[in-house]
Order: sequence, then C-alpha cells, then structure tokens
Amino acid sequence: MLAWLSNKVRLIFLAKTLRVFGFGFLSIILPLYMLQIGYPTIIIGAVLSAAVFGSVIFNLLVSRFSDAYGRKKSLIILSILMAASALLMIANINSIFFIIAAFFGSVSVTGTETGPFLTIEQPSITAQVNEQNRTKAYSVYNFLGYSAAALGALFSSTSSFFNNILFGYRALLYVYFGIAIALVFIYFALGNALEIPKKESKFKISKKTKKIIVRLAALFSIDAFGGGFILQSILVLWFNSRYGISLDNLSLLLLFTNVITAISVLLAPLVAKRIGLLKTMVIPHIISNLALISIPLVPSLFYAITFLFIRQTLSQMDVPARQSYMMAIVKSRERTATVGITSIPRSLSQGISPTISSYFIGSLQYSLPFFLSGSLKLFYDISVFLSFRKIKPPEEKTGKTKI
Repeated sequence: MLAWLSNKVRLIFLAKTLRVFGFGFLSIILPLYMLQIGYPTIIIGAVLSAAVFGSVIFNLLVSRFSDAYGRKKSLIILSILMAASALLMIANINSIFFIIAAFFGSVSVTGTETGPFLTIEQPSITAQVNEQNRTKAYSVYNFLGYSAAALGALFSSTSSFFNNILFGYRALLYVYFGIAIALVFIYFALGNALEIPKKESKFKISKKTKKIIVRLAALFSIDAFGGGFILQSILVLWFNSRYGISLDNLSLLLLFTNVITAISVLLAPLVAKRIGLLKTMVIPHIISNLALISIPLVPSLFYAITFLFIRQTLSQMDVPARQSYMMAIVKSRERTATVGITSIPRSLSQGISPTISSYFIGSLQYSLPFFLSGSLKLFYDISVFLSFRKIKPPEEKTGKTKI
C-alpha cells in the first residue's frame, strides 16, 4: 500500500503514530492523575496553560534554528525532553515540576498536535516525496495521526484495570516515557535524510514569503478561533446538556466521529487531483461548516448526529491539502519557518474560544457556539480562497492537476 514511500518517510510516519498515540491518552489522564494526587484545579489549569505556551515557544525556536542546527538533532532533543517530562510527572516532586514538565516536554493537551515535532516533520516529508505524491503523503500522515489519537484515547481506559487507579495512571506515564525513548531511536535511524543543503539552512525568508506567512497566519487564526468553539470537549458538553446523552454513549459517538475523520483525510488527494489543492481546502470545508451550523437547528438527536457525521466527513479533508499547498508555494529553506510561524497563532487562538463557548452552553444558549464557529470558519474559507486563488503550486501551473 505504501510502496511509493521511501523507508525514511515511513519512519517519520511511525514516529508520528507513536507520538500522537501517546498524546491521545496523556491528554485524558494528565488532569485526572493530578486530581488523584490532590492538586487543585487552578494548578491543573496552570499546567495545561504551560503546555500550550511551551508549544508556542518551541515552535518559534525550531522555526528559527532547527534547519541550521540540524533537524535530526532537534527532533532527538525534543524526544529526550518529552521523556524527561514523563519522569518528572511520575516523580511528582511538586507543582512547579509539573509546570516545567508540561512546558519543556512538548506535551499536547488536546490529543492531537500543533507542536515543534510537526514543524520539522512536515517540510521533511515534502523533501522526500515528489510533487505527484506530496498530498497523498500528507493524507496518510494525518490519517495515522487521527487514528492514533483515537486509539490513544481508548487506551487511556486501561488505567482502570489496575486495583490502584494512581498506579494505573503512572503505568501509562511509563508507556509515554517508552514512546519518547522509541522516538529517539527512530530519529537517530533517519540519519541525515531530514537535513536540507547547508547553503539553504541559513534562516532567510523572502519578502514574498513573508507576505504569504502573514496572510496565512491571520487566516488560520480565524479558522482556529472558530474551531475552538466546537472542540471535542465542547461537543461532549453540548450533547450531554441538550439531549442528556450518557458518557458511555458519548464515547461511542466520538469514536465513530474520529474514525470518520481519519478516513476522510485519505480522500483529499482524490479531490485535489480533480479540483486542485486550494479548492480542496475550501469547498469541502464550506459544506462542513454549513452542516455544523445546522446541528442545533434540527428537531431531534438523530438529525443532530447525522449532520455531525456530515461535518466530520468533510471538516478535516482540508488539512493534508493545506499542508501540501503551504509546502508547495514556498522555497525549501522557508518551509520550516512557514509551518512553525503559522502554527503559533492557531494554537493561541484556539485556546480562547472554548471558555466563551462553555459560558454560552452554561447559559442555555445552545446554538450560539455552532453559529459562531460555522460563521467564522465560513469567513475563513471565502477569505483564503480570495487571497490565494492566483497562487498555484508548481504541479498545477501546467494546467494538469496531478497531486
């Protein structure tokens, strides 16, 4: 199935799968583990905030220095810090060390990732595949990520198999530590395959690319801010508050939505082959957001779930297309900076809207989060198309779309 991929890219995919699997269960057990130990919610909130802030800082650092310092060395250091953070959380010295662990360990608190690993891996994949297979490679990359996150979330329940729940949480943290150590060996095995030519490693961004990055960062911020109104945790809160669905049924519903999402990203190359990368970023996204706005308007739970499934079928199809498009329209030496810098405002923007959304739901204004999310994301769709419709990736300039 993946015969068209080099062994180096397969190793990157393996690293992605293991890492996001770890994030999938850590994002669930970390707050529960800290509660079990006896930390107050304000400290837990500080740890989660430290994780987000750390992701932003390390994205900036790898964007600026990893190409010159060495992508492989940077990834190995990040993996070692990830392992050290697991040990600090297991040791439970005090709350300060938990905050340090979250900040330096590239810990994801969402189950997915927008952190420094991604910033280095995306341009590395682009360098290892040809233009015809670039979007296909990103589709598989994201499919593995979404699938691993879903399996990781499911794996988090194994902590309850132990008689002592605290021991169960620590057992999973040791698994997380083992994943980080495995990443060290995987990145070491990649050798120099990730590196770009030394003459291109100097941090330099052209004026043209600076304009592209600024526009992308601004538009991605709007998209992420809108998406933050309907994060998975907000959907759980909404379906429980509106329809009284039990936790068991919600878990089953979210499992299906995650599976649908994972499968849908594999369709991106087929759509892009016919209509181009930019339209693949926009058209399915528009339909998805119209379905999102419809969820609170329908008269029953059955229709709400139906529109949720429609939304999930299309909402993430833009991700591999977006990644491929970004990597195609900038020079190789600018790719790491492009990924890193555009990821930072996404992370920050997405952290604001869940609080607003929770307030609306708590005030029984059930429809507002969906309307705000869908409207902002529709604005993003229209804006990104109008802003970039004249900028085509190399493979589309010939008039033949081969992705």
